[in-house]
Amino acid sequence: MSVREQELEEHMFFGQLVAQCSALELLKQLLMHSHHAVVITDADEDNGHKIVYANQVFCKNTGYSLAELVGMSPRILQGPESNFQVIKRIKPELAEKGFFYGASVNYRKDGSIYPVEWNISEIKDTDGKVTHYISIQKDLTNMKHLATQIRDSNKIFKQFYIKHRSSIERGLRKEHEVVDALIQNEKIYASSLRDADTSELFEEAFFDFSPGMNGALAGRDEKPPISAEVFMSEQPIEASDLSALLESIEEVDTEIGFLESQGISPQRIKNIAQRFQEVANNLYFCIEFNDGALIIDEVAKKLAIVENAQDIPYPFLVAFNKEVFDWLSGVFVSQTADNVFHGETHSVAAGHQLLAFL
Repeated sequence: MSVREQELEEHMFFGQLVAQCSALELLKQLLMHSHHAVVITDADEDNGHKIVYANQVFCKNTGYSLAELVGMSPRILQGPESNFQVIKRIKPELAEKGFFYGASVNYRKDGSIYPVEWNISEIKDTDGKVTHYISIQKDLTNMKHLATQIRDSNKIFKQFYIKHRSSIERGLRKEHEVVDALIQNEKIYASSLRDADTSELFEEAFFDFSPGMNGALAGRDEKPPISAEVFMSEQPIEASDLSALLESIEEVDTEIGFLESQGISPQRIKNIAQRFQEVANNLYFCIEFNDGALIIDEVAKKLAIVENAQDIPYPFLVAFNKEVFDWLSGVFVSQTADNVFHGETHSVAAGHQLLAFL
């Protein structure tokens, strides 16, 4: 059935519906009894699309009364944490498609914020002219709480896996599959590292609320400063895991040295990608350094699929390796780092810079 035929069918059945009751009464009932927040604005862009109606759910969610909202622009719900990258898409998508779908955070009257999903559609008169816009909004606070529980469950499972790693590996013989699954789960919560599939599921649909929040799930615990000496005395790192990590660090640094002395070649880049992958896998079991492990893992995967070795941004690759090597050496080898997380922060920044060129 074509789009035109679908529209005709809808008009026919809607006509039968309004023949049985007042169209105005039907609209009133739909708006007043909706479980979602509904707000209607005019189409006057120059004056900020002033609100002409908001149902009680919308008023409850925002903390404003209907009298306070009418005549105001929905911009009163925006603030520093609002996702303006999403907001600036509204106008062009409405012009192109007649509707918009996205997510951000709203600011209540008292200044508190809550994650929200929008569906905005245009309303036209009989001549096809847009007269109003209607937005149906869903508070995603509960969804955020649920997703946080999922994230925490993933962390608990990882801790369990690390504790019982040897016996699990003997039974499964599939350590790399478990590691890959855990890393992919972690990437869901690191908005800048989501792949196309997870972005479609999480970033667009629910969790890309704002740059400041870095996604609703990315509220990772603050990392208090800790010296390498104290960190290592408190870390239950298995000797075999530490040995594997240190070996992989040295191997990737050696490969970079070969690259500097012998030049870039496809095989050399593949070797570097493989060594970085080993570093990430070994580091991943140190839960405090998940952010660093994830960025190293992502660099490894990007390097592995580069078709032309000459396209590699050599200076940025060397800089990234230096940051990673200095960080991990200062934590695990010399144990002289004043704050083990400083090096991780620098490595993550250098990794993002390298990924931008890859």
